Order: sequence, then C-alpha cells, then structure tokens
Amino acid sequence: MPQEIPQNNISKGDTPLPLWVIAILPFWIALVLIVTFFLISQDWNWIEAWLVMVTFDINMTVSFYLINKKNPRVIRNRAKLKKVGITEKTKRSAGSDKFIIPFLAIGFVGAIILPIFDHRFQISQINIFILEIIGLVVLNIGLVIMDIAMVENAFASKLLDINKDQKLIDTGLYGHVRHPLYSGVILIIFGFPFALGSWISLIPAAIAVLSILIRIKFEEEMLIKGMDGYEEYRTRVKYKIIPKIY
Repeated sequence: MPQEIPQNNISKGDTPLPLWVIAILPFWIALVLIVTFFLISQDWNWIEAWLVMVTFDINMTVSFYLINKKNPRVIRNRAKLKKVGITEKTKRSAGSDKFIIPFLAIGFVGAIILPIFDHRFQISQINIFILEIIGLVVLNIGLVIMDIAMVENAFASKLLDINKDQKLIDTGLYGHVRHPLYSGVILIIFGFPFALGSWISLIPAAIAVLSILIRIKFEEEMLIKGMDGYEEYRTRVKYKIIPKIY
C-alpha cells in the first residue's frame, strides 16, 4: 500500500481532486452507458445491460472516490497524454505503443460495442443467464483488481513511460504478479462479452488481450533497461499476470 505523505510535503499531484468531480461521475457514467447500450440496441428492457450499467457505475464511483482519497497522483498520471521519461535506452520499447494501442483500443471497444449490435440483431446470443452472471462477476472482480493496483502504484500510467521519480513497487498485488493492473483489465475485457451475452464479441476481446500480452513484452524490456532493480524483481516475482501460471 502507498505510504502516507506528510502534510507539509504534499505536492500538487498528491492533492485529491475536488469532491464535485466524484459527485458527477456516476451521472456521467450512467449517461454514457444509457446512450451506448439502450439507444443503439433500441431495447430498454435489456436486463443484462442494466445489470452491467448499475454495477459498473457503482464500482467505478466507489473506486474512484477511494483512489482519489488514498492515491490521487495515479489519476493524474493516467490522464497524461505525453511521455516524459523516455531515454535512448527505452525509446524503442516505449515506441511500441504506436502500433499496439490501436489494436488494443479496437479490441477493447469492440468487446463493449459489438454485444450491443449482437443483441439488437440476434447474431450470436449466449442466452445462458448463469453464464452472463458469471461474466458480470468477472467484470467487477477485474475492476476491483485494477483499482487496487492503482492504489498501490501511483505510476500506473496508460503510457509506456518511466517517470523521473518513479519507484519500483513490489508489495501487495505486485508481490504476486508483476502486472496486476493488466490482470484486472483482462478480466474486464472478457467479462463484457459474457455479461452482455455475446459469443461473437469474444473475437475483439481476444484481440485486445493478445495486444496486452505483446505490450507486456515491450514494457518489461523498457523497465529492465530504465528502472533500477527491475531485473532482480523479475527473479523474485516470476509471474506476469496470473499467480502460479503465467
């Protein structure tokens, strides 16, 4: 878990965002998901979509509040669009984002959007409610794992980058796998197609997960070259995303 920062040593990055930002978040998420799920599908009685929307909204709002309270720096780091710590050693590895991110984005968005069209046109419906509930649980477990990883690591950026003052995190989830945030994201990606009842949506989900696995290869290469102690950390924590397996 992150260490408490003395009050007289709090930088702007460690200052929590205003509470009004947290207050409007559930309404913003609900609006986006209502437009996405129900206006496109043209089915306001789509139970699976309501379950996903409500649980996702609650999960995101509560987690965002806790992250903002315990480790607000990670919110700002994940909002960054520009890399700031690239060196000659890490330039090649970090540059892999240029071709990986588009595939990851297409797969991730496809795993969310394709189920909507699948539901509307009845292409490849799962129609096994218990399987859809399992998908919903997996989706929310993935969100919780991702949130814990963000609380533990203030430098959990969306970009392949190493900040100037970045430190190696090897406790908590990071003591079990080297990339717990990706572990959570993968569960989220596979959770959406099952929770929304769409077999065909597993195709873009698989593309997104494959993109993440490729990205991990380049990220590890970057961290070995650019972060002190990472090579030794790899020998202690042998698994990337699944304890005892991978």
